[in-house]
Amino acid sequence: MKADLHMHSVWSDGQYMPAELAVLCRQSGVELASLTDHDNFAGDGEKRAAFAAAGVGYLTGVEISAYEGKTKVHVTGYGYDAASPLCAALQRERARLADERLDDVLERLKKYKDIRLSREDVLAERKADVPVHTLHIASALVKKGFYPNLKGAFLDCFQPDSPTYSYVGRPTPVEAIEMLHSLGGVACLAHPGRIWLPFEERAALIRQLKDRGLDGIECTYPTHTAEETAYYLSLCEELGLFRTGGSDFHRDGGGRTLGVPFFEPDEAFLRAVHFCV
Repeated sequence: MKADLHMHSVWSDGQYMPAELAVLCRQSGVELASLTDHDNFAGDGEKRAAFAAAGVGYLTGVEISAYEGKTKVHVTGYGYDAASPLCAALQRERARLADERLDDVLERLKKYKDIRLSREDVLAERKADVPVHTLHIASALVKKGFYPNLKGAFLDCFQPDSPTYSYVGRPTPVEAIEMLHSLGGVACLAHPGRIWLPFEERAALIRQLKDRGLDGIECTYPTHTAEETAYYLSLCEELGLFRTGGSDFHRDGGGRTLGVPFFEPDEAFLRAVHFCV
């Protein structure tokens, strides 16, 4: 079963509606997909219906923007109960914290380069009623002429040590794992090759997270080298973790191709996320 368990829609910072992504998945030969929108548990009903209509298997998913100190350690969650009252409460909390983070960034931008961006400027960049993401702020900066392109905005304003970067409301990876487990979901480490730590520190962190409940690792990922992929696969085998994979597709021209690299989930993972083949 060809699967892509990491992609983004308009429910966070992606280009396409779920129905459009479902059709693209079918055309790409993807048989099982998960829309892991950033910090957003909402929209599961629309997503599930869209993929059912396209004849593509669908798995409830999310990507939580977690941080260990100032190091980005994202956690993907699968197979959780999106219809539970607890999930709705967590969604409200993520949206509230995103609003607080936006206010913090706007104030930092003003102090940094006297960049005066309004909340309305940022909210207008969303394609759905979703928690504000960094891309929405960057897009507003470009539209208002403060930066020539998104790359320039991200490099100047949204690197971990940038004076305008905000850590308000960012959970730790352990808190993200606990959040997903509270919903009955499976928690996996996203793109470990992109964690900005020396190899030994990264390996130690993964082992620590395993001891705190981590269920799996995204081994198959576009920017992982063959050596990295082999290492993370062997680590999953050693630690008894699930292996996942996905394209991290956001938009056309974004350097990612839907369904690439090839990934096939095993039966143990599918059982854990309650997916029946």
